[in-house]
Amino acid sequence: MIRKYFILFFVVFMAGCAKPPVFEQYVEMEGQVWNRFDFLFFEMPVQENQLYDFYFDVWFTEDYPWNDIELNITFYESGGSMRSADYTFDFDKSESNTEAVFENKFTIIKGMQFGSAGICKIRVENKMHKMQTPGIKKVGLVARLSDSD
Repeated sequence: MIRKYFILFFVVFMAGCAKPPVFEQYVEMEGQVWNRFDFLFFEMPVQENQLYDFYFDVWFTEDYPWNDIELNITFYESGGSMRSADYTFDFDKSESNTEAVFENKFTIIKGMQFGSAGICKIRVENKMHKMQTPGIKKVGLVARLSDSD
């Protein structure tokens, strides 16, 4: 019996240690299709010298025909600098919810620091090779304070 309480305490303790997002925004895809040239834009307030971890969250259906997604993600800092990179994220299609929707979360960058406080503009570009990317329900950008401080 004590073992059960210890396990319950440990699970509650670990859940309490997870840092909540400081930014979280999602875009629902009309008709569950992401057009190749529909760039997504996010605006996040940032603090000078604060470290952030960024994640890309994608919800997709069984209609998604590939096993990965290719993106370009660009950060435009309020001070004028820019950071851009291409990403290929491999999907895990092993577990879906009751609506046959899969959710995958991917790390974009950890410990990103900004030289000045202000608004960081983030652009996400779909780099898949077809004009229409079917089966994308929604995508989102999530940021948490970094554990690297």
